[in-house]
Amino acid sequence: MTLPLLDDVKLDGFPVEQLYPGWAPLSRAPVVDDFSVVVFTEASTSRQACWWLEGENYRASHVLALDPSLRKRLLTAMDPVFWPLASGVLGSPLPDQTGPSSCDSLPEIAMNELAGSWLEGYAPHTLLLPSGHADSGEALPCPNGRKIGANRITALLAAQRGNGPLIVSSPFTALPLLAQITFQTGPLSVSRFQEADTVFYLIWNDALPALRPSFYYPDAPLLISDDPGGAMIPGMILSWYARHPEHAALIREARPFRAEDFGVGQASGLHPKPVDENSPPSLATPAPSPLPVEQPASAAPPQASRQGLKSRLKSLFGRL
Repeated sequence: MTLPLLDDVKLDGFPVEQLYPGWAPLSRAPVVDDFSVVVFTEASTSRQACWWLEGENYRASHVLALDPSLRKRLLTAMDPVFWPLASGVLGSPLPDQTGPSSCDSLPEIAMNELAGSWLEGYAPHTLLLPSGHADSGEALPCPNGRKIGANRITALLAAQRGNGPLIVSSPFTALPLLAQITFQTGPLSVSRFQEADTVFYLIWNDALPALRPSFYYPDAPLLISDDPGGAMIPGMILSWYARHPEHAALIREARPFRAEDFGVGQASGLHPKPVDENSPPSLATPAPSPLPVEQPASAAPPQASRQGLKSRLKSLFGRL
């Protein structure tokens, strides 16, 4: 006798009649072409796992474990979902027109696997650095040629969340920025910031509150993180966009930073202040205290900003 949701599934050519103790199929959904995914859950821990099927045949328990030819076919078929998001929202401003590039019918765990695997195979490799690299206070050159000013990443990673709006000092110009949107994906609380054509993120892992936030700059592409699962952050953000088509409206409706966000009478606090070298700088706060701000650094070359992630994706992704 087969199990519910697995009536026609074959494992090594045989019907599935038994699973590991405590595990049960939770859902089954078509993905694309003849691929589908079964999500399992473990009752005692609420952990989840996937089976990836081609037709009625079990192929792997993770996208990355698929045979390379199958994985390429599956991920290529996901291009219409991920390509517009990777080139038009993940690391750059929204395009004027956004099409239906969402996949909100698939379970979160399945989309996380797909998005992470797609970025791994089809986008420029993200440089992952531990946050200690920023503690020297030196300026940080990015892989795309832009430079983050001295001490700015250290200050950014000192950002503290509170009950008010999340305001940070831009790592590129030192101007104050207000988070456009903040969303939750798994244990991650993700805040998106945009300054002109530049998009970056601060990410807190609620399961590891002692960690500093992670900094993700997709256009570089650069990720500064001490999170043990830091390499999964870009895929989880891309997955959230794919599962939440309302992101476009939320970003378009987000208001920019205003001086009154610091509180009444605090606009005069927007000027450089000396910082005690023995105390850690804090350039991000939801409280109405003044924010020390430097004069804007020289902007990145306009052409580099316009090209961004889209041009590098296209150059490496020759089949588009």
